Amino acid sequence: MHGPPHPVSGATQTEPVTHGADSTLADGYEQRVAVVVHHEHGAEMGLLKPDVPLTIGRAEPSELCIKDRRLSRVHARFLLSGHRITVEDLGSTNGTWLAGQRIEKAELELGDEFRLGGLPAQLHALGRSGKSLRLEGDERFRHLVDEEALRARQFHRPFALLVVRAARSRKEGAPASLAAHVHRWLERVQGELRSVDRLAPYGADSVQILLPETGPEEAMRIAHTLTAEPRNPGPRLVAGVSLYPGAAATVEELIEQARAAANRATPEQPVEVTSTAPWFDSGTVTEGALVSGAAMRELLVLARQVSASRVPVILQGETGTGKEVMARFLHDQGPRRSGRLVRVNCGAIPRELVESTLFGHERGAFTGAEQSRKGVFEEADGGTVFLDEIGEMPLAAQVALLRVLETGSFQRVGSSRELSVDVRVIAATHRDLEGMVAAGSFREDLYYRLNTIILPIPPLRERVDELEPLVHRFIRLANEGNGRDVRGLESATLELLRAYSWPGNVRELKNAIERAVVVASGALLAPGDLPARVRAPRAAELPVSGPAPAEGGAASPRPDGAVQARQRVRGYETRILQEALVSTNWNRSEAAKRLGIPVRTLSYRMKVLGLKKP
Repeated sequence: MHGPPHPVSGATQTEPVTHGADSTLADGYEQRVAVVVHHEHGAEMGLLKPDVPLTIGRAEPSELCIKDRRLSRVHARFLLSGHRITVEDLGSTNGTWLAGQRIEKAELELGDEFRLGGLPAQLHALGRSGKSLRLEGDERFRHLVDEEALRARQFHRPFALLVVRAARSRKEGAPASLAAHVHRWLERVQGELRSVDRLAPYGADSVQILLPETGPEEAMRIAHTLTAEPRNPGPRLVAGVSLYPGAAATVEELIEQARAAANRATPEQPVEVTSTAPWFDSGTVTEGALVSGAAMRELLVLARQVSASRVPVILQGETGTGKEVMARFLHDQGPRRSGRLVRVNCGAIPRELVESTLFGHERGAFTGAEQSRKGVFEEADGGTVFLDEIGEMPLAAQVALLRVLETGSFQRVGSSRELSVDVRVIAATHRDLEGMVAAGSFREDLYYRLNTIILPIPPLRERVDELEPLVHRFIRLANEGNGRDVRGLESATLELLRAYSWPGNVRELKNAIERAVVVASGALLAPGDLPARVRAPRAAELPVSGPAPAEGGAASPRPDGAVQARQRVRGYETRILQEALVSTNWNRSEAAKRLGIPVRTLSYRMKVLGLKKP
């Protein structure tokens, strides 16, 4: 759902009907939040007033009445209190649904989509004119970034992600002040953006902005415009900018980098940008970053043993498991610890620039080569090169890499002079390199040269004993980065974290905890502070759109014929997904491209359908 609500086909209304009054706090600060409900005749909107419940249902005594039999007479109650919005189901027949799960009571964020019975609804922030500010919910925003990343990889287009926030006090535990709240300045930001750009709230004083098909220069121009001294009274804004292609290889990493950059920004330096280079010194690992749980102990013993060797190592693991952390561990434990560890994101380098990035180039070697430049291997001489996402490396560059591994020598692009280096290579991938060798997309000789030692890094769902110490570390880091003072988490919150499968692994956990710390109102993280996808770990087992209501408004049991039909549809979907996965050697990115769906959606459906690589 984008922008102001629109009626469905055949509607008699062109604008949502508004019920209630503007919500204004004592100092005149307007916090305009509305619940918009779509039905067969259009859409209706109820404004939330601070600390005044709004009930929605089919008939009185509901304040907002919608004549639809899928709603109960008094269906749900909404409450805006401070900057927190809650919805409570009032024992309705067809239920209230959030993130695919039927709920009794839950916290909502601006932009969140949910269902009342069978009716779709969304929480909107309104500008002073009464129009929707087009905020997306957190989950919807992540989905949009995922889709944009897929398009960018497919069509070689750039895009940018911004985190914009009010400049805030670094006082420990200082919450966002009323003057810094997003409602104070969101319209100002909206006025500088295009209709295709997307926004989502991130806590009370920050927003995330997706700029599709936007290159570095335009992204920086927008960031500087947004952070300029305001003409009218209002807080000074700062921004963090993350660019694709750049140093980030995944959506989780892109989001993480933009938020970290925003936390570094100050009124004196209002725009911070993450590294746009495809390679850089890998110094992102914090002290004690490895947690030695049961699943990791044997792996760490082996890693210590091979750290002193010069032989190449492949780190195999899902995205976000900590492959860069392990690469840093191998480097720091070995004799090259005084040298540089240079990380190369092979998936973020344009194909035509891979060789010049790795091996350097001479002046005039190609258009744009205005001066000679060293490559990664020269810069890392005496140290370690970490080739992240090596499965994305083009075949032509694989030939040159193989020669370096075998002889220790190479030539810069545009030069005939041989250069020699002493470098240890650590490669990492989430892809099935053996399958790629069989498919002809990865050189067999390079694979056998690299795979002297393979260290498989288990996913977070297999390292449950590490989850709690990781959570406490990430709470500490989020406190330091956001000026908060969260002391821990409730036991119910920890249980939800343990129940979730963490497809994005440690990086997703880190992002989820930072978000929870930012939105938390108490000293302990409550279940409601977690992202919706984490609060609803069983959502995959439930219908996304809620139950199928009966004609009279009550949910009816599914007849045998419907069960069989659903099983046939499920079997058909399983077969289509499996065919795409098998044809791409279980490469999810490639399979998602063939299916025309985001990778995250494919991973989710694989989980629901129980599809696993043999």
